[in-house]
Amino acid sequence: MWDMIAAERRRLADDLERLTAEQWETQSQCAAWTVRQVAAHLIMPFEVSTLQFLVAMVKNRFDFDEVAIAKSADIAERHTTEELIATLRDNAHSHWTPPAPGLGKEVVLTEIVVHGQDIRNAIGMESTVPPG
Repeated sequence: MWDMIAAERRRLADDLERLTAEQWETQSQCAAWTVRQVAAHLIMPFEVSTLQFLVAMVKNRFDFDEVAIAKSADIAERHTTEELIATLRDNAHSHWTPPAPGLGKEVVLTEIVVHGQDIRNAIGMESTVPPG
C-alpha cells in the first residue's frame, strides 16, 4: 500500500507541474479550498508537527475542519507552487499516518486519491484512478 501512496503522490505532483497560475487559484471540489490550498493540505503532515496540530486543535475546540482549513491556507500562502510540488514529491515515500487511533495507511491512500481527484475534476483534467 505504501508503494501505491508514493505512486499517487508522484502522479499528482506531475499533474500539478502542468497547471497554469489561474488553475492553481481555481475553486476545488472541497468547498473551503482552492486547488493551491488542497495541495497545501496534502503536504500539511510534512510541514506541521503533531504537537503544533494538537495545540491548534485545543485552541479551536477540537474542530478538525477549522484547523485543517487554517493550516492549509497558511501553508499555501507561505510556499510557491514549485515548493508545494517539491514537498509532495520529496515526501512521496513518507510513511506518516495520522496520530489518531485506527487511522493508518488506508486513510493516507484515500486522502491522496480523493484530494487528487478534487483538484483534477475542478480544473477539468481527465484522470483515472488506478484500479488497485
